[in-house]
Amino acid sequence: MNPKLKAFLRFPTPVRFARTLGIYYLGLVVFAAFFTNRMLFHPPGLRDQLLNQVTLRAFDGNDITALYLLNPKAAYVVLFSYGNGECLEANEDFLHQMVLHGWAACGYDYPGYGLSTGHPSEAGCYAAINAAYDYLTQVLHIPPERIVLYGRSVGTGPTVDLASKRPIGGLMLEGAYLSIYRVVTHYRILPWDVFNNFAKISSIHVPLLSIHAQNDHVIPFWQGQELYDTYTGPKTHFWVPNADHNTITQVAWDDYWKAIDKFQQSLPVLPPLN
Repeated sequence: MNPKLKAFLRFPTPVRFARTLGIYYLGLVVFAAFFTNRMLFHPPGLRDQLLNQVTLRAFDGNDITALYLLNPKAAYVVLFSYGNGECLEANEDFLHQMVLHGWAACGYDYPGYGLSTGHPSEAGCYAAINAAYDYLTQVLHIPPERIVLYGRSVGTGPTVDLASKRPIGGLMLEGAYLSIYRVVTHYRILPWDVFNNFAKISSIHVPLLSIHAQNDHVIPFWQGQELYDTYTGPKTHFWVPNADHNTITQVAWDDYWKAIDKFQQSLPVLPPLN
């Protein structure tokens, strides 16, 4: 046999194997550190101004676009964080649907999305949702216990983070994940993570509604179910068979809104906000 081929096929020693494994792991760490934001965030490019939109200043210096829809009959306001590839403009109809179902509603754009300034990042999303929360509580004087957070897909990250740190009245999660990296790797293999919902969920105890498609090919159903099973507060779920990540309302429109209506009815009865 050719000596070079024989050397190539030779079973590696433990030291050589460990060195090779270490090189691959280091490459993975470097790749994750430098390319996560580019791979995770996908702004859709819609940049039209909405009627009655406001501009909020986040603590990181970015200007955050937000929209508040008043409902004089509502006892609660939904603070909505959308999924990837979406923006506030694309979810204006969804916010109006929330109003039709008895909520007041507020949405906002992440940095680099819509008319919000800056570049998308995990920290930027945290700053943006905090700016929206401060707008509701400090400018509109809405009591924290009247605020119900709704996070969809990647938006469950800033939603869970805020819920773990600020007082709220309830929580709705759609297509939630344990963490961003675990969507890809299943297990935790890096020394840090992005939008680590699993690490934060145990500190939240408000009423929870979890929504997930059972045929989800983007964020596996088992991740949403494990996050739900870990939750120790009052909770209910709406699992949707025969639906994928982006087809829940197409498959189960009526049942979807019935689940949200039922969750709203389970909250303490309070007089209208205004």
